[in-house]
Parts: sequence; structure tokens; C-alpha cells
Amino acid sequence: MLKEVMSNTRSYFIIGCGHFGSQAAEKLFRKDPHSRITVVDKDVKAIQKISSLPVKTILGEGISSLRQCLIKGQPIDYIVPAVPLHLAFEFLWSTLKSYDVTRVKVPLLSGLPNSMIGKTGDFYTSLANFLCPEDCPEPAEYCTVTKQRRPKPLYQILNELEGAFESRVIRSQQLAPGVGGYPPAALSGLLENIKKKMAPRRTILISTSCRCHGVTSALLFSPNKQTRIPHSFLIAE
Repeated sequence: MLKEVMSNTRSYFIIGCGHFGSQAAEKLFRKDPHSRITVVDKDVKAIQKISSLPVKTILGEGISSLRQCLIKGQPIDYIVPAVPLHLAFEFLWSTLKSYDVTRVKVPLLSGLPNSMIGKTGDFYTSLANFLCPEDCPEPAEYCTVTKQRRPKPLYQILNELEGAFESRVIRSQQLAPGVGGYPPAALSGLLENIKKKMAPRRTILISTSCRCHGVTSALLFSPNKQTRIPHSFLIAE
């Protein structure tokens, strides 16, 4: 019986322990008290907010902590981003940073709903023009608030973008009401895909999106030198 419980135990790596990160830890623990939860934050006071929960905490920077855990082979089923930046993009960009890759502003993307540009040039999109409830269960076919049918999920809309770029999307899966995340394999798969698309002046859009909300960032490959990724940077499945 113990072996069966252990084999079904999920592990979560939450990056950020602010309002949403601490809530994510609480919700995931309530949903499954047997789950293994790790929370990372560089603010000791933020970490102290969840001291009553039986979770592992890491005091440090999120992306480097995640990379170290992946290199060491720590089992992680889902990465839960809870920081005010595009975590998947920042992780991939930091992996490629020593090579011929530049972060650029996202090109003009027309037809996307309720969009806005962030301070670093990221492109935010939402199917909602209102503040969504924090415990939204993200039903597949309709909006919880408006009850209106959702004709197409946002992650599909972003994946189908066409233009002078490649568009790639990491889907954020709902792990608990209001808590989204993705498996490490989503990062490694996208990294492999990017390797195949490296070409002079090639822009690749990288999005993370659930059914209703998404963020898009952009990389530009320069023609100055041949780009390759060292094996040590690749993420284990």
C-alpha cells in the first residue's frame, strides 16, 4: 500500500512565495496532503508565511534553483510559476544567453483579445476583460463568470499565430482552482524545438498560456556565429 501511495505522489516546484505562491502551496497541500511541495523565494519573510505547511523551502533565486534541481535529477512533476515575470521564457533565455540569441520586443500581434505590453516588452493577452476569481476552476467550454461559451482556448489561438516568426506555446495546466503549472518536459521539449529552428534573423515567440490568459515573449537569432546548446544545459525528462 505504501509503495502504491508513493508511486502516485506528485511533486510540485513553486517559484515565488508571494500572494499567489503561498496560496498555491496551501491549495495543492489541501488537495493532496501526500504531495511533495517545494517552494522557492529569495525573501525569507515570504518563506516564513508558509512555515506551518509541511513543505520544503529554498531561500534563493527561482530560475537558478530550478536549474540546479533539474540537473541533480530531483523529481518534479509540475513547475508552478508564481513570480511577476515570464518564467518559462526567462529560463529558456538564460539557457541560451551565452549564444547568439537576443531578447526582442514582441512584434505587433493583431486580433488578440485584451492585450497589453509589459515593461520588458512581453505581450499579455486575456480572454477576460475583468478580474477573474482566484479560485476559478477553468472549465473547458465556458467562462465561470460570464457563463459564455469559449469558442477556442487562448493557448490554441497563440499557437496558431502566423507571421514572420515561429510561435511556440507552453500550456499551463490547472493543478488546483486558480493554480497552474507545467511539467519540466514542456521546457525540454520546447528547447529541442528551438534548437531545430535556429536560423539567422529568425524570431521565435514563446508563450505560456492557460485557457484564458497568456504571456508572450520573443527571441531573435543573430547571424554572427553558429549557435549550439551544450549538453549540460539540456533538461532531463
